[in-house]
Amino acid sequence: MKRHTFFTGVALVVILVPSIIQAGWSRTYGTDQDDVGYCVQETSDGGYIIAGRQEGEGGWLLKTDEEGDTLWTSSPFGFMGGAAYSVQETSDGGYILAGYQAATDDGKYHLGLVKTDSLGEELWTRLDGHWFVHDSTGGIGLSVDETSDQGYILTGYRQPFIFGEITDLWLIKTDSAGNFQWSRTYGAENPDCGCCVRQTSDGGYIISGYSESLNSLWLLKTDEQGDTLWTLSSSQSWCAGRGYCVQEISDGGYIATGCVAPFWDGKDHLYLLKIDSEGDTLWTRGDWQWFDEGSGGVGCSVQETSDGGYIIAGYTSPCFDEIEDLWLIKTDSEGDTLWTRIYGGEAEDLANCVDQTSDGGYIITGATKSFGAGGYDLWLLKTDSLGDTLSGIEESVIDLASNWHILSSVGREIVLRYEDCSQGFHAQVFDVMGQKVDEVHSSGSSGTVTWPAAHQSPGVYFIKQAGQTEPLAKVVLIR
Repeated sequence: MKRHTFFTGVALVVILVPSIIQAGWSRTYGTDQDDVGYCVQETSDGGYIIAGRQEGEGGWLLKTDEEGDTLWTSSPFGFMGGAAYSVQETSDGGYILAGYQAATDDGKYHLGLVKTDSLGEELWTRLDGHWFVHDSTGGIGLSVDETSDQGYILTGYRQPFIFGEITDLWLIKTDSAGNFQWSRTYGAENPDCGCCVRQTSDGGYIISGYSESLNSLWLLKTDEQGDTLWTLSSSQSWCAGRGYCVQEISDGGYIATGCVAPFWDGKDHLYLLKIDSEGDTLWTRGDWQWFDEGSGGVGCSVQETSDGGYIIAGYTSPCFDEIEDLWLIKTDSEGDTLWTRIYGGEAEDLANCVDQTSDGGYIITGATKSFGAGGYDLWLLKTDSLGDTLSGIEESVIDLASNWHILSSVGREIVLRYEDCSQGFHAQVFDVMGQKVDEVHSSGSSGTVTWPAAHQSPGVYFIKQAGQTEPLAKVVLIR
């Protein structure tokens, strides 16, 4: 295992937003190769733990303080050449991770379970070959949860052939030392995969994933021994799909997200699904219901929030199997949209995981090609309770200075009014990373000026008068 410790304030690659507009923050970490964050959780010390992949190394564990400054990183042997897809702080203050190791002796990927201490030191590693030495082992672990007996439940998929295709959804239960207790496989002839597992209040387990046998998003509820109690699939309604995340919620039911492909426009569509404790669907929401134009996307992570609503993170997708921008959506308890935020630049940007933080905001991890050192970089964003990384003024008409204000701060174009500018009006536009992306000019001494922004991605921007350091006006572009 490789482990690196950093002094506070040092990160591998960090993009800072100017302090005058900083309420949350954004950080990137990585090299000029591809680096991705798959899972993030606020830790008991107020910082964050992130699991991911660093190209050339394999699975990557990153610990930061509350400002995103790197405290240490770890590259566990158990994920050599592979990836760490899931991490959770455990009851002893350490961490449990699920992922895979790319073994060289048999040419297979091997499901891995790794336990570390609070500083990322590897305590033990369990690969599928430890549990199934007489079997045609091989597979990948995508999700892990500590169970009430201090053991672990993990899910993913079987892959018994050399770098071959997925076979079955795999569920494995271990004790606190990672020793095998039982396993179950679920599926039919075509690939079936478990993407997320959580222990439920009745001692059983809820799993979300997908079944290509059913051509469907797939939810399974099991008892404490992994025996199936009920299943739910999107093919039971009207479309194919994938279920990337599921959680038990405060009323005893479940909330799940992923995507569906309803065939009418060739896109993946972000999907939110509310189920009761018996597996009956209470309601569903799709991005086409929230946004009547340009919809298309994938939900990678969902969590019930302290107000009884839900936060969903993923990415926009203009057409099937494409990534556009990081997408953050907040809904009420009925799945109706309260707000949405889009973060990104000209290249691909996405969120893989979101966690509500103790201050009511959100921590998000994923990857960005638009910002950072090159290729994909691991992306960590901290937002306030409204999903903003930067502070701004919320009113629809904003008095910013004696001679200008915003007439329309949300829309397809932004309109400003100004007066008493003998040299004309000049303003600069910044994205959420603090980078200047555009300018606004008008030669008259008074009047209105429009920022059409047709060439900019939807999302949050900030405008300030040229030559002035502040104030700044927050504006939101929509499609």
